[in-house]
Amino acid sequence: MKILVSDFDNTLYSENYYENIRKINEFVDNGNIFIIATGRNFNHLRRDLNGVYLKFDYLICNDGAIIFDKNFQIIKRTDINPKTVDQLIEELRKSPNIIETITDDGFNYFRGKTDNNNVVLGRYIDPIAAQHQIQEMMKKYPDIQGYLSSHWINIISRDAGKGTAINYLAELLNWDKNNIYTVGDGINDISMNQMFKGYCIEGISHPELIKVSQETVKSVKALIDIIQ
Repeated sequence: MKILVSDFDNTLYSENYYENIRKINEFVDNGNIFIIATGRNFNHLRRDLNGVYLKFDYLICNDGAIIFDKNFQIIKRTDINPKTVDQLIEELRKSPNIIETITDDGFNYFRGKTDNNNVVLGRYIDPIAAQHQIQEMMKKYPDIQGYLSSHWINIISRDAGKGTAINYLAELLNWDKNNIYTVGDGINDISMNQMFKGYCIEGISHPELIKVSQETVKSVKALIDIIQ
């Protein structure tokens, strides 16, 4: 049995989307396991899964901060410490480089603190200033980690991460970690590609991800052809 974990945007959800889906369904039908690991929350992901027939076993959302089974039941969530959330929101709102601050409970976005703060996000103006800001915030708040996506500072618990979430499932379900393959394109895919047999998408992947990946592949379909 092989376990394949794929990022969603620009990896699975790409110009090869329907070819990828057909190959994934064949992969699962052959007794293997398929998992999506994404930076999106649950509802944001579901919007683009609706209307397609894709066989998956688990969904890892919010960069590993919340894990669902195929029946959409929460297996594990790793929220940010509430006290830290208060401090993050205050700091982001005071920053002249941040034009919007929101929280995410794993399902929906909010303009303030929620009961379960899975992610804190800040929409930035200048990416260079934002990169400096998140580096300083991680020094100041050692219980968080963060990175920049195209428009947002993304902050999750230090105890979360795509690689950590996959490892949690592997331990829970007694998977052979030598049979776990991962594929992505972004900086938030580094942890899973470091921990497992990691591949990245040719031509679009972040340079830091390429450094920790075994090979580049053209698509999820192409990777399945290699490992199956």
